[in-house]
Amino acid sequence: MLATHSSTKKISNNVFSIIQKAKYAKNSGKNITNGSIGVIYDEDENFFTFDVVKKEFKSLSELDIFPYSEAIDGDILFKKSVIKYLFNDSSALNNLFYEVVASPGGSGALFNTFANYLDSNETVLLPNYMWGSYKLMIKENFGDFKTYNLFDCNYNFDIENFKSLVFSYAKKQKKLIVVLNDPCQNPTGYRLSILEIKKIMDILRKACKLTNIILINDIAYIDFDLEKIPLDNFLKDLPENLLVIFAFSISKGLSSYGLRVGAQISFSTSKKNIADFHNASMFTCRSSWSNINNSGLKIFSNIVLNKEKYLALRSEQNKVANLLKKRAQIFLKEADEIGLRYLPYKSGFFITIPFDKKSSIDIEDFFIKNNIYFLVFENYIRVAICSIPTNKILGIAKKIQKAITP
Repeated sequence: MLATHSSTKKISNNVFSIIQKAKYAKNSGKNITNGSIGVIYDEDENFFTFDVVKKEFKSLSELDIFPYSEAIDGDILFKKSVIKYLFNDSSALNNLFYEVVASPGGSGALFNTFANYLDSNETVLLPNYMWGSYKLMIKENFGDFKTYNLFDCNYNFDIENFKSLVFSYAKKQKKLIVVLNDPCQNPTGYRLSILEIKKIMDILRKACKLTNIILINDIAYIDFDLEKIPLDNFLKDLPENLLVIFAFSISKGLSSYGLRVGAQISFSTSKKNIADFHNASMFTCRSSWSNINNSGLKIFSNIVLNKEKYLALRSEQNKVANLLKKRAQIFLKEADEIGLRYLPYKSGFFITIPFDKKSSIDIEDFFIKNNIYFLVFENYIRVAICSIPTNKILGIAKKIQKAITP
């Protein structure tokens, strides 16, 4: 009875299966190490929440919580707060047209973009290490994907491979969607340098002579990067046919995943491109989720547009970022001491351990037998340091090395 295009749909439940196994083991009284879930846990292994966010939530009135949001794409204060939060009134925006569209989390922002910019059978360029849902969203919108190498043999961003694929597909397609996930890349924790961003944008500008380019940067984890390279670096000297769209997740930044709030923020030197973006995005919003969680919109704008609350939020976020840094430093130091290979980590929730010559099923079984829960993919392990207390980071590198050794 399914539509033809839905007859082959089947989602792998590996991620949530491991999370459920970890939850069951913990509830059974086992002393586990749970590095499977991509949310923040404190040092007592409790779900982490920001004090300023909890306080704001409790202060909301019934009219902030229960009614629909006043606009499909988010109210005026929400849009203002998103721009302020991400760009701090940067002068780089003065010569650009832009629009903000509220979405159900960063995933909604990504889906909305694929839905409106991907034609059937077009190929999207994705990093070879990525959040797997990108592929599902592309398939849902009848597209295909090709992966570029995130790293070269020296573990720098593989700019030559990126350049080769961009120009190859720019010659074949009437438009090309390119996806980045920067900073705090999932699953590696990599962060592009300013020079790497410059090289990427130079390549995309040149490719615009061959086709239209849509650059999507998934900035879901941006609030937990201590270096905070300005997003302005992606917005310099844009040709009219280079559209830059940021997928922003308030779920991550406010540790409020269940509120399901995020935003698409689109930039162009073409007024028409932004008008088209807004019209199409509004249509997709209305025809899918219709309206965004009003309380989430209110919490975000109330905090961001109040100086005292905003500074409190930033302070709490920086404490979490420093905690992640501390956990990462312990793991990476131990990994270096025993020669355990890992992909370049700069900041964020995850560290990635590549492996070969061993079955991912065998590795996963080893971990579970030892009360350890990580996501194990075909050729790498994702270690969610965000959910592992510091005292349990100690010794993990040795256990991983044992698990992947043939």
